[in-house]
Amino acid sequence: MRLTPLAKAFIAVVVLVVIGFATWHYKGDAIKNWAGGEKASGEDSKGDFDKLNNAPGDPGRNVGSTGVGTASVGTGRLNRPLIVGINTWAGHAPGIVFNNGMDPNGGSQYKQKYGIDVKFVLLEDPAAKLAAFRSGEVDIMWNTVDNWAREASILASQNQKAKSIIMQDWSRGGDGIVALSTIKSVEDLKGHKIACTQFTPSHFLLLYLLSQSGLTPQERADVEKNIIFTQDAPAAAAAFKAKQVDAAVTWEPDLSSAVTARGSEAHVLVSTQAATNIIADTLCARQDVIDQAPETVRDFVRGWLDGIEMIKNNPNGSYEVVARALKLDTETVSGMLSGLKLTPYADNAQFYGLTGPKAHYETLFDTAFVIWRKKGLVDKTVDAKGWADTRFLQAVASYYPGQKVEEAPVVAKAPSERDVPILHQQIQIQFTPGSDEIMPGSYLLLDKLGETMTSFGSTVLRIEGNTDSTGSAAGNLTLSERRAQSVKNYIVKNFPNIPPTRFQTIGRGSANPIAENTTEAGRQQNRRTDIKVILATS
Repeated sequence: MRLTPLAKAFIAVVVLVVIGFATWHYKGDAIKNWAGGEKASGEDSKGDFDKLNNAPGDPGRNVGSTGVGTASVGTGRLNRPLIVGINTWAGHAPGIVFNNGMDPNGGSQYKQKYGIDVKFVLLEDPAAKLAAFRSGEVDIMWNTVDNWAREASILASQNQKAKSIIMQDWSRGGDGIVALSTIKSVEDLKGHKIACTQFTPSHFLLLYLLSQSGLTPQERADVEKNIIFTQDAPAAAAAFKAKQVDAAVTWEPDLSSAVTARGSEAHVLVSTQAATNIIADTLCARQDVIDQAPETVRDFVRGWLDGIEMIKNNPNGSYEVVARALKLDTETVSGMLSGLKLTPYADNAQFYGLTGPKAHYETLFDTAFVIWRKKGLVDKTVDAKGWADTRFLQAVASYYPGQKVEEAPVVAKAPSERDVPILHQQIQIQFTPGSDEIMPGSYLLLDKLGETMTSFGSTVLRIEGNTDSTGSAAGNLTLSERRAQSVKNYIVKNFPNIPPTRFQTIGRGSANPIAENTTEAGRQQNRRTDIKVILATS
């Protein structure tokens, strides 16, 4: 009996449904986890960080004021000093320099240019900072965006409102993990004790790095169980210095001092020098201050941006002002500033989505909220858009025409034995048999690779194609090279902010098996793509 085309199609559909049901029935838990189904309480999966994409691109991709709509902020000024809560961190340098110190004074550019008095106060303890903000003792407070998601939920639960008004900086080496030299990658953290301060940018960074690693969900959960939580980031570094832990998540200057204390047996495993678009500092204003004194807030924002230009034009003099204010030496201030990128107007406009369809501020905030809620830290739902006010940046756009986002280009060198990958992944990219055509079922995995490259802006991606031993060695080598190139081409096409210079593609053929080629199960494991994230070197 000859089947009609319609009958053939119907039978094919039935077969696929039966196979799909059987696979779901017998492998249900694994598939559900992969598809974003139920997760164990507290477990972090790669999907938790899916929103971390669309980060700032390469130089010239966006222009500071182009496309930024104007906004009116209204009228009203404070008749007292504006109180700004900060900590001992050089990322606050623009405001301190523009103010010529911590207190209102005649040499302050805020006073001379805008007629406002600004007073900076040090609040090192995050809980004390938030308490002062809530009570009205502080008008504006510093935050990292990931922590702002947590504190915004706390404020919302108390029926209080506030808004993020300006981005201060990107952490570019200022936060990271110090580890024993024998720990070469994030995957190597498995089985080791790690010191970290809970529910802080350090904790968020660690969770993100684990999510991007090649560790299984169970292995990531095991790593989390080995975290020893400390009171603050300096205490985490101290635990590493005292040889109580094998690694610590901390920030500068404690990151560098922890390496120095252990000498050759320690190194910086990974930092925001690689994960360039994960930790961002912001300033947040109370809603009542925004409502009562919008002109004061606007002028404060403009002065902060102009302070960045003052530092650029007179770095040594600026370091001295900041050192006196924070009771540090100029060398420490210079070192701290080298671990971050102060963000002028163009970066702010891009970060808050004023020059494009998406705002990286929103991806960071909303992602952090998901993480903290899964950890049981917050329960009041908040979203990024409701906790930012971009009118003040829009109101000063005309003062920064043509300003461009400046990022150093990253160019991959030829693969070398000296390259040390900080992340390893082994993924199964499905290709049409015998060809380099990627099958649609692998697009989700490749999209995640693109997002990884966006977040790890100072890295190159090594793509190693592997095959089983079926067929000739020469043919397998050529095929694996073409498949590695296809992975690169897909990412470049779908993530236009990632330049093709950030890739290394290698075909291994059948020369690098991880299982026996005598069984189909083993051959399937060998038909894989190895992904290695490598810090770019000059």
